[in-house]
Amino acid sequence: MELIPLVQVSRYLRAGTALPWSVRDVHGALLLAKGYVLSGEAEVKALLARGMYVEAGEAAKVASRPDSGAPAVVENMSGRWARLEARLSSLLRSPADPHFLQRVKETIEPIAALADGNTDLLIFLILRHDYTRMVNYGVVHSLHSAALCSLLSRRLGWPESRRHSLIGAALTMNLHMLDLQGSLAIRGSAPSDKERQVIIEHPLASARLLRDAGLTDTDWLTTVEQHHECSNGSGYPAGLTNPGEMACLLHLVDCFTAKHSPRAGRKPQPAQKAARELFTQSAGDPMAALIIKEFGIYPPGVFVQLASGEMAVVTQRGASANAPIVAAITNKSGDPLAHPARRDTSAAAHAIVSAVPQTAIKVQVTVDALYDRHANR
Repeated sequence: MELIPLVQVSRYLRAGTALPWSVRDVHGALLLAKGYVLSGEAEVKALLARGMYVEAGEAAKVASRPDSGAPAVVENMSGRWARLEARLSSLLRSPADPHFLQRVKETIEPIAALADGNTDLLIFLILRHDYTRMVNYGVVHSLHSAALCSLLSRRLGWPESRRHSLIGAALTMNLHMLDLQGSLAIRGSAPSDKERQVIIEHPLASARLLRDAGLTDTDWLTTVEQHHECSNGSGYPAGLTNPGEMACLLHLVDCFTAKHSPRAGRKPQPAQKAARELFTQSAGDPMAALIIKEFGIYPPGVFVQLASGEMAVVTQRGASANAPIVAAITNKSGDPLAHPARRDTSAAAHAIVSAVPQTAIKVQVTVDALYDRHANR
């Protein structure tokens, strides 16, 4: 029996309608029979989050029907992003599960697809992530690193197989210390000697967990082992002076995401500052310059004040680095707008005066309100 992930046919799921095929677990065992009616959106989301499967033949028959496009659910990108985080939260904590490696590989393609879709929205979701649940810091950090690796490797023109190995390495680089990352983020203090030893050992220990799970991809394994090595020999655990190209890129992404992520007692660095600092610290490494180029001066998610007096949030990088497309969220008096209003900052009347820290913004606006196809018009 050939199975395909349920997420690939999620467009046919809708609350209140019957399943057009049976839903199965990874072994092919029946979980929900064809014709079962999903009671509500919560059940639809829970089903997708569990990573279930559909028999490929059944799916093909439904797709070939003349009315196959009828009961469709169009899940927005922020929904898929949240579901990926939820799935990884349990998956990355279960490397001993016999199906661990298969499920990680099934997660790589959706991440690559997100990066190949709306890049501006993906950057927004990363930079505006809500870190109130610090216990999940390690999972979020892995997901953000994987998504950025996908963006940057695409810009470099790497083939799909190499991109997928890099994304896999980013997802699994910290398997051995996932919960320790959350603990340190919550605590905000320096690690103890014992914890520091775990940190030093985690690249090799994480690679061992992957080998035990059956991974034979040498690029993936080597990248995990070397993702904290530096070309000047100051890295760990081996102090190498010639780490691989994939490991160097992952190292820079790892450092960048850590810089712009908050900890207890430490505010996040703005993305622009984090990228510039990384470029300086790496002595002008071309890959660090690549991060600056990808994000621009005002990346999506940055709050700005306009010449009009309005406060706005960047939603799309523009034709020039200093003139992005933004969504105004207040008028010049500081009063919230009923709906975000699209502004092109290349126009003098809406030019950016300055970046504004998030703490100065009192208006709450949802991702969907900013990126819905009817918004910002």
